[in-house]
Amino acid sequence: MKYAITLAAGLALSAVAANANPATPKLHPIKEVCITYEWTGQMMNGSSVRCHRDYGYEMYEIEDMTVGIAGFSQAQKEHRVIIGDTIYAIDTAANTGTKTKNPMYDQMVEAVKKGGPEDVTKVFLDAMSFEETSEQKTVAGKKCTVHTSPLITEACLSDKALILEQNVMGNVMRATSITFNAGEAKNYRRHESATITDGPDLSEEMEGMDALEALEGLQGLEGLQDLNLGDLFGQQE
Repeated sequence: MKYAITLAAGLALSAVAANANPATPKLHPIKEVCITYEWTGQMMNGSSVRCHRDYGYEMYEIEDMTVGIAGFSQAQKEHRVIIGDTIYAIDTAANTGTKTKNPMYDQMVEAVKKGGPEDVTKVFLDAMSFEETSEQKTVAGKKCTVHTSPLITEACLSDKALILEQNVMGNVMRATSITFNAGEAKNYRRHESATITDGPDLSEEMEGMDALEALEGLQGLEGLQDLNLGDLFGQQE
């Protein structure tokens, strides 16, 4: 599914969340969080959960969707794991997946070096041409400010860079619960039990592209059709 539908990405074998690694960049102002979303609309219905830990350096996303286009619908279950600059896209039914480099990772790290995790959020907002409005909402018990963009109809962001709601061409993603923990540790290791093959390294080909162009390039790869900007930029959602 193209970016017009979604923006909206440390791994321990133990059952407890890993402590933040001082050697890794802080890509998000929140150390660890899990958000569950409900999706409704003409093209996508279902749910997803996205969790990160180590300030966004490590993330997983699990989707359970029905995707419909032109009168046809298909059930879709995907599991993605993102560790630093590496994206693992796993077909859980076949237990296979691909490993691809996140072409936006270096840009994120540079933003952190210049300022901090808040600057990563600015890169994300600039990439999507977001403009802040004065409208406020409360979603899943948290306040958020509505931002508009010609690319995304609107998105409601908390003051800690969590996207709690988005509306794209009538397809709505809305947070239903937020917990400030890292989620299940095994979900950060799902790629280790799957057969993983290397995808193409698109970093050189995408040099000079903006975020949306880079995202479209990745979405052309098998297993990454539903990748979104939230995956490339850490837990912005």
